[in-house]
Order: sequence, then C-alpha cells, then structure tokens
Amino acid sequence: MAPGFWMYETTGALRPAVEAYLNGEQMTGEQIAAMRAYLRQWIADTAWTGMAVTNLREAIDRLDSRGAINAWLELADQIGIDPL
Repeated sequence: MAPGFWMYETTGALRPAVEAYLNGEQMTGEQIAAMRAYLRQWIADTAWTGMAVTNLREAIDRLDSRGAINAWLELADQIGIDPL
C-alpha cells in the first residue's frame, strides 16, 4: 500500500504545514515537525529503493527548517518521489 497524501490527512495538523510550505510562508516549529513526520512515512515506504533513497531516509531527522525541507524535496523529486 502506497503512503497517504497530505490532502487526505484527518488530524488537521498537516494541511496548514503543507500549505505554508507551498505558499512560501514562514513555517512554525510545529509545522516543520508535521512535514518531517509526513515525509518520513513517505520515504519509509518499501517501494522506494536505492542509494539515493537511503540517503533521503538518513537525512529525514535533519529536516529542521523550511530550507532543509525544500532541499530534501528537490532530491526526492530528482529520483521520482513527489509527496506533494
């Protein structure tokens, strides 16, 4: 089963985080944590394999800013992973 998309999340914590990111807004610590948790469940999916995926998995705990999230998503996009 593939990881879930953010627009279907039901707690209400993730949508504001993703929207802040997508709109280029400043993100709170809670929003960054929500994005990190979301991206963690995406990259943990066993469908993704390879050294680039391993690197993304290892980097997930270092996503502590909007810039770090952006860089991580750019790397993910380069290997065909688009969680947004």
